[in-house]
Amino acid sequence: MPLIASEALVLRTYKFGETSKIVVLLTRDRGKVRAVAKGARGGKPRYGSSLEPLSEVRVTLHGRQGADLLRLGQCDLVRSAFPATGRDLDSALAMSYFAELLDAFAQEGEAEDAVYRLALAVLAVASGGGEIAVLTRYLEAWLLRLHGIYPSLDRCAACDGGLPAGALPYQHSAHGFVCPACGPASGPVLSGDLRSLLREVFRTPPAGVTAMPGDAVLLESFHRDLIRGHLERDLRSHRVLRDVSREMRG
Repeated sequence: MPLIASEALVLRTYKFGETSKIVVLLTRDRGKVRAVAKGARGGKPRYGSSLEPLSEVRVTLHGRQGADLLRLGQCDLVRSAFPATGRDLDSALAMSYFAELLDAFAQEGEAEDAVYRLALAVLAVASGGGEIAVLTRYLEAWLLRLHGIYPSLDRCAACDGGLPAGALPYQHSAHGFVCPACGPASGPVLSGDLRSLLREVFRTPPAGVTAMPGDAVLLESFHRDLIRGHLERDLRSHRVLRDVSREMRG
């Protein structure tokens, strides 16, 4: 009898031995787990395309309760993040970033239903042709918020008073946006348009957010700083996205 039978998202895999892989899964029931997928490599890989990053699967996992490494039994593909028609380079790179971002934030062995549902919702819109830049900021913002990192859009981080309408000045020492009396800002100032976008993100499903303001690049760098501060490192795929973007602009 399996220790775990659950829906899951494949976050990443890496080689193990001659014919196997270690697969990192975000499961609905147990959070992030790692398992050996025996026979996943070779001339006739056992699991086919079901172990591609961000594949939605149904799995059975075997092993001891509390073990660091389980054994993958059945793995049935429910939905692929990469349809048969393929994806352009920007979308493929974004999917790699999504997987690394989820892997970095997911808790080992702790179910986080809100994170799991967020991932499914974003991936469903992406697979339907949703705007990747919008979905990237959406996923970042919600992961940061669900883990208690995103600063309030309404209350001053220094005095807890209400923030006036308009732009949001960020102060590093307060770890949040501040009112004029507690300023000046030591970090970025997010425009009123970005504030409106964030309000929409936090109250609307991902399919409902369809446009980015012209200064959205500032929001990208702001999220990157928050993520780096939380993880105490940069994400590899974020650096790749940045370098590719520079090459394309050049």
